[in-house]
Amino acid sequence: MSEFVTLSKGSPQFESYLLGTFAKDKRALPVQTLNVNSASETVTFKIVPVSSIAMPSWMVRVMQTVKIRSFLFVLVPLFLVLTKNIADQTLHDVISTVIATVGVICAFVAVNLRNDYMDHIKGVDRILERSGSRAIQNGWTTAAHIKNISSVFLFIALLCAVPVVLAYTQVGYVISASVAIGLWAQFQKKNSFKYQIGGEIALFMMFGPLLTIGYQLAMGTPFDRETIWLGCVWGWLVLFVLHLRNFTNIMPSSQAGFRNTVTWLGFDRSRRLIAGWWITFLIINSAYHFRYAGLYWGFYLSVVLMFASFSFIGKLKNLSSPVGGELRQVFKYGFTLFLVAIGMWVLECLWYLLA
Repeated sequence: MSEFVTLSKGSPQFESYLLGTFAKDKRALPVQTLNVNSASETVTFKIVPVSSIAMPSWMVRVMQTVKIRSFLFVLVPLFLVLTKNIADQTLHDVISTVIATVGVICAFVAVNLRNDYMDHIKGVDRILERSGSRAIQNGWTTAAHIKNISSVFLFIALLCAVPVVLAYTQVGYVISASVAIGLWAQFQKKNSFKYQIGGEIALFMMFGPLLTIGYQLAMGTPFDRETIWLGCVWGWLVLFVLHLRNFTNIMPSSQAGFRNTVTWLGFDRSRRLIAGWWITFLIINSAYHFRYAGLYWGFYLSVVLMFASFSFIGKLKNLSSPVGGELRQVFKYGFTLFLVAIGMWVLECLWYLLA
């Protein structure tokens, strides 16, 4: 049998209900949040027994909790850098590469889980119904448990970093820069860095140049211009998906006071931002492939993406409202373009490996 409890931010029980530590056999599911992320914030919780929550299989819970689809953001650039160095015969340290790969994946899991924890505590995932993994909001686990598991994966990632840094000192500089950005991101007093105007630059650096440069250095190979180019192109593509997702949530984010570049620009200018961002990606992606992949792949990859883009740009242009099914369709189409771009890029790398 369920009951409802409304608590203000000043209540001594508020934090324990948010964290899920108020009881072992019950879950506090947030059903309404008012004045989010302010001193007058109040949350209404639905208190339900753990035994009454419909739990999917453990595999589904794990995959959704770690947001398995988001692994593309880190696995694809690792694959691109790895195949580049195999093709160039510059992969000098296989053991260090394996350790670095495990470390990067563990760090990514830690960041994903920590992000879910922070967004739940700060109210992002309680306001935006499609934000986060929904594992905490569905009652599958607690915020406190997510935080603890995140710390475990972070510890494993740090353990993996030690032998790599001892072998290649320059990797330590890249890790230090990433940690500095991560600490700044996670300990913003008012909001997540994702909800700060221009905060997307942090994501660009961490998923772009810092990731590709650090991974290549861990192979025992000095980074080169192609690695920097690759990181910048990939980071730009990741931000396209982020802007697109923020655009989908522009109305509830604006109402809740979450600030980012998209909400700051507003609906009409954000449409132009996303269209311009994708067109810029087409240009820099073509330049990268013509320079480093050759005429054949540069031409065909550019032509396919260009023709696939016409419909997406048209859908963006015809959008008349920041709510409704059309907005979600634009996101799905844009994410499909993202998948096509990385699919062709991966196919290109496999081609060179087999050749």
